[in-house]
Amino acid sequence: MPSRNKAFVIAAFLFLILAPCRFFAADNEVDADAKVVDTSPVTENDKEAVPYGEDEFPQWSKDLRRGEIISLGSIPFVGLWVVGGYGGYKYFSGKTDRFPNPFCPKDAFEKEEIWTMVGVTAGVSLGIGLTDFFVNLAKRKKAERERLLQEAKDREGITPLTPEEAGQLLRENSRRKEPVREETED
Repeated sequence: MPSRNKAFVIAAFLFLILAPCRFFAADNEVDADAKVVDTSPVTENDKEAVPYGEDEFPQWSKDLRRGEIISLGSIPFVGLWVVGGYGGYKYFSGKTDRFPNPFCPKDAFEKEEIWTMVGVTAGVSLGIGLTDFFVNLAKRKKAERERLLQEAKDREGITPLTPEEAGQLLRENSRRKEPVREETED
């Protein structure tokens, strides 16, 4: 009976591997009018890859990709710090008589401890990626605000006030209140 199951698994595996070939293969039986095929010769210029343009992807997708790279890239480093920190905690709190070696089976951590360390590592790595995302978002917003302010100052006419200048003017005007004159009838 096990050989029959093995044969079924192999047949199912081959079907899943080879079935897409049939669905996506070029169908030669379809008449030529129904399908347009580019038969122009490929030149040397067509083979070269062209780098992506500055505005080819929206900014949110670039930010998402950067956050993903930073989060995933920090996992090994954060994992080492978490394992070392937890091992140090166990050693210095007296739960173990020697510093645990994560690569030695006799010093290995329990499953619950391992899953806790994996969760902490994932959370800290995600936090690092999100922190980078928000810091870059704030920098970009500040640069955009300063650019718009500079453009407005460069234009002739009304010069916009910065929030600091507006606050200063409000303070000065609130101090110079003139007493209200009452008109008397003669």
